[in-house]
Amino acid sequence: MKQINTKLLNDLRNHPEPALRYFALQNLFAYGSDNQEMTATRTELPNSTIIQNLCAFDLSLHPYHKWNGAHWRLVQLADIGYPYINPRLQEPRAQVYAWLFSERHLKSIRSIEGRTRRCASQEANAVYASIKLNMIDDQTEILVKKLLGWQWPDGGWNCDKRPQASHSSFWETWTPLRALLVWEEFAGSNSALNTAIENAAELFLRKQLFLRETDGQAMQWEFTRLRHPSYWKYDILVGLELMKQAGKLGDQRCTAAIALLENKMGSNGAFFAEDKQFQAANSSAWHYSPVDWGSVSTIKMNPWLTVRALSVLKAAGKVVL
Repeated sequence: MKQINTKLLNDLRNHPEPALRYFALQNLFAYGSDNQEMTATRTELPNSTIIQNLCAFDLSLHPYHKWNGAHWRLVQLADIGYPYINPRLQEPRAQVYAWLFSERHLKSIRSIEGRTRRCASQEANAVYASIKLNMIDDQTEILVKKLLGWQWPDGGWNCDKRPQASHSSFWETWTPLRALLVWEEFAGSNSALNTAIENAAELFLRKQLFLRETDGQAMQWEFTRLRHPSYWKYDILVGLELMKQAGKLGDQRCTAAIALLENKMGSNGAFFAEDKQFQAANSSAWHYSPVDWGSVSTIKMNPWLTVRALSVLKAAGKVVL
């Protein structure tokens, strides 16, 4: 078990950006909401540059505009653990739901060869953000029921419209599984929900989170590269976070992914971004992010990835703070 460098931990706990500090206290140090340090940091969140940028919604954009639309901004606030019931989020949330329940959107949902071919990450992210940001209503439950109804026989989801496509996609499955897990935490379990969660988790575990069953090689090289935010992309850290949330991190089929994550850790416990899906320089460009989450680097720590990865390794018994 590796002891994490005290300076690195102090740097995270005392980070000048309140959103990052709150994220670390909540996820890595696992402080409760009544903790004095958490309470003090929470009061600083309205002054956070990251929170302010994410809350500066441009509702003239389509909600799914990458990564500047309301859909993605709400998901990133949820990822941070933004704790406030904020009336400013209601209109963006309404825009997302209006899109997902629009006639045009509903007509795009197709069933081919008995399988619903749907980018379920869209509905799943709406459920996830609604729960995490305390904006749940009857439509949220409708979306949950849609996710349950769209699940494929092998346990996942997929938007592949080719009739011969019969296997689920990791990219389209991880967000529905996350949404169902947070819904279970909010609403409680039932047999249908529990079965859906178990089947989705098993889809990942059968592949050891990233390996082909045929030859034990990585299914896709992208699965082995760390990035933040994940948006809809899948990688081993996403998979391990899901297994942690599902209470399955101790399953032996997580061993290879845990070992690979350990191997990516710097000598002091830091983790580095190996890929990124955004650019923060040009606001008119596709994939523009209102927040710069850090560059790809082999020497500069990405604090968001470091918190996420260390949280998983701590839960797996591989590191101690």
